[in-house]
Amino acid sequence: GLDLGTPTGGPLFGRILLWAAYFAAPIWTASAVFEAILNALRPPVWRVKSIKNKIVIIGGGELAIGFLNRIKAAGNTHRVIVIVDKSQHPHLDALRSYRRVRVFVISGDQMYRLRRYPLHKAHKFLLLSERDDINFEVASLLLAQDPELGSKIVYHVSNLRFLRVLQDTAIVRQCTTFNQYEMAATQLARERLMRRFKATDYRDTVVLAGFGRFGQSILEQLDHHASGAFSRVAIIDLRAEQRALIADEEVVTARKYTRYTYEGDVDDPEIWQRLFTEVVIGEQEPVFVITTGNDETNLRCAIWLRKQFPGAMIISRTLAPSYFAESVCAEHDVVSVNTAALAQASIPHAWYR
Repeated sequence: GLDLGTPTGGPLFGRILLWAAYFAAPIWTASAVFEAILNALRPPVWRVKSIKNKIVIIGGGELAIGFLNRIKAAGNTHRVIVIVDKSQHPHLDALRSYRRVRVFVISGDQMYRLRRYPLHKAHKFLLLSERDDINFEVASLLLAQDPELGSKIVYHVSNLRFLRVLQDTAIVRQCTTFNQYEMAATQLARERLMRRFKATDYRDTVVLAGFGRFGQSILEQLDHHASGAFSRVAIIDLRAEQRALIADEEVVTARKYTRYTYEGDVDDPEIWQRLFTEVVIGEQEPVFVITTGNDETNLRCAIWLRKQFPGAMIISRTLAPSYFAESVCAEHDVVSVNTAALAQASIPHAWYR
């Protein structure tokens, strides 16, 4: 503007635009700089005015959404504050869709700002990050500030082996810990498998196709709650032997069934032929639980097994809710379950009331 001077001629509209540009440009630039400075001085957690009687959720993944669904059903969303780490790629759109839930996005190092608040006034702390180290760190931070907070802290641990090693430590004794796969497996065992065992007048054969965290948790629940109701367990997995040995770490009594392991891909026809020859014998049709990490593989395998065993109980797992999987499974008399819904259904009311 100083170089060109003020507009003295030309169309009126053009002169108005030029005058507007002269004033708007520096204001726009200054506002952007001011906003950057403000954000630096006032990070998101600093804007959390009060946590009194609030349910503070740390994490923004599927597990956090499951808890929010239960809290919403109870009509308590106005009491919820969600704090998410932007580096964890949280489901922000889904989180912000819950009416009256306040969502704050931070960087990981800002979590320590929680110490500024009167933490004892919060109602609950639900530590639901997909990273165990974040949940352990925040739980430790809270207990360091006030050891009496233990009864208010519920946190998720994805690594069950690590959790079991820490059973005698204060961070586990004083707080409530859980694993979503263990919760989902417990729900599945109660709703489906135990009913099946009670309905048959013989000891069933159980085939676990896929033996990751969910498959291992299913077998553990059956060991604890339905021991003696089944006579054989067959495991198909790329690391079947190793994972079966890991599962044995938690067995405190002698097994009341015979276990078979088949190392290889669930899509390998030869493995199934061997299993049909060695395990699935007699007229009793088995229980198949297909729990690989690939939804398409689970669905294809379940439909194929239905053609081989018209009367068998077949369960196909999806990682997230799928209308497609549910509709296809319904057509073929296959039970479709998903880990997220099973875990959500088994969340105790005391954790969020």
